[in-house]
Amino acid sequence: MLSFSIVIPIYNRLPITREGLKSLSDSLAYYKTNGEGTCLFEVVVVDDGSTDGSSAWIAENYPSIHLLQGGDLWWSGAINLGARFAIEQLKSQYVILWNDDTTCDIAYFTGLEKILMPPSEFRTSILVSKVFWQDQPNVLFNFGCFFDRRTGRKKLIGYNETDTGEKYQKITQVDWSGGMGTVIPAEILRAVDYFDSKNFPQYHGDSDFFLRAQRKKYTAFAIPVLKIWNNRETTGIRGARSLSDLGKALYSNRSNYNLKQNYIFNQRHSNSIGSWVNLLHQYAVYIGISFKKIIWS
Repeated sequence: MLSFSIVIPIYNRLPITREGLKSLSDSLAYYKTNGEGTCLFEVVVVDDGSTDGSSAWIAENYPSIHLLQGGDLWWSGAINLGARFAIEQLKSQYVILWNDDTTCDIAYFTGLEKILMPPSEFRTSILVSKVFWQDQPNVLFNFGCFFDRRTGRKKLIGYNETDTGEKYQKITQVDWSGGMGTVIPAEILRAVDYFDSKNFPQYHGDSDFFLRAQRKKYTAFAIPVLKIWNNRETTGIRGARSLSDLGKALYSNRSNYNLKQNYIFNQRHSNSIGSWVNLLHQYAVYIGISFKKIIWS
C-alpha cells in the first residue's frame, strides 16, 4: 500500500478553508468508494498562527486531520513542518502539497492511484496537477511550468488558455509548478533537504525546490487527470497604487517582486547576463506601471 500525506498550510481565512476542506473531503470519500484501496491518505493542516478560530473549527469538524501549530512560518516553513511530520511521524511515502483555496476533481485521488499503480514509471518522480481558475472552470492557470536558465524566464504552460482538444491531454515533463496539487516522494524531499524557508519563505519556494531537485536528476511531470481549481482572488500583493504599496511590493514576503528574494533566486538558478538584464527589465516595467497608477489615482 502507498501512503500519502496531504499537507495544507492555513492562515486566517476560515470561510475559504471550509470550502477547500469540503472539496478535499468529498474527493477522499469518493476514493474510498471507487478506488482500488491501494493508497492510504492522511491530511495534515499547519495553522500558521490563525486568530479566526480555524484550528478549533477543524478539530471539531474534521477530527481525523492532523493539526499542527506554527507561527510566522510562511508558506515554505509551514510546508516543511507538515512534510517532516508526515515523513518522520506518519511514515508517509509521498507528500501532496495542497492549498486551502483550491478545490479538486471528485475523482482526483482515483486518478492518482491509477497513475502510480504498478508497473508505473512515475513512482520516483514529482507529479503536478492541471490547474484551472475557479471563476473560469475550463480555463487553465497552468499545466506545469518551464524555466529557461539562460534568461531566468519562467513560463506557465497553458496560462489562460481554454482546455479544449488534445493539446494538454498528455503527460508532460516540466521544470516546476506551484505548491498546489504537487505529489512529492519522501526520498526527494529528503535528498533536496526540503524547501528553502530562509531565503524563500513565500514566493519562489516552490520553483526553487523543483530546480534543486532537477539538479539532482529528479524529474517532474504534469498529469492531465489530476485536476484542481485555484481561487485567483486569494493571491499576494497586487499592483501598487501608492508609494507605500510599491515599498511593500519590493520588500514584503507577500510579494513576487521582493528584491532580495529575486536576487538570490536569479543568482542561484541562472546568473547569466541575459537573466540579469531580464530581471532589471521586469522591475523597470513594474515600477513604471506602478508610478502611472500612483499619478492617476
